[in-house]
Amino acid sequence: MPKKSTPFREKHSESRSDLADRQPERAQGRVPADLDLEIDGAADILELIEVWTGSHAQAVAWYDTEPLPSFGNVTAATLVRQGRTDAVRAYIERIADGGYA
Repeated sequence: MPKKSTPFREKHSESRSDLADRQPERAQGRVPADLDLEIDGAADILELIEVWTGSHAQAVAWYDTEPLPSFGNVTAATLVRQGRTDAVRAYIERIADGGYA
């Protein structure tokens, strides 16, 4: 089942050729094939966080720099790159439900 389009994805979508133009190493095939999963994971997490932070810029800042205590103080960006998007999503949802970090 295809993922539904979200407002975040609509606002921040780029074509594959646009990405390839901006990232020559991707165009040359030197970027791992699972980059699409990482991009989707980042978009999912940023969409969740943007509600809390109030802006896309603040969400990106949190995603890239905020250490997450439950994961040994690594950032959400690092965890998503490691393929742990579901764990980050669960962490955010737990906090949203009133849990602790």
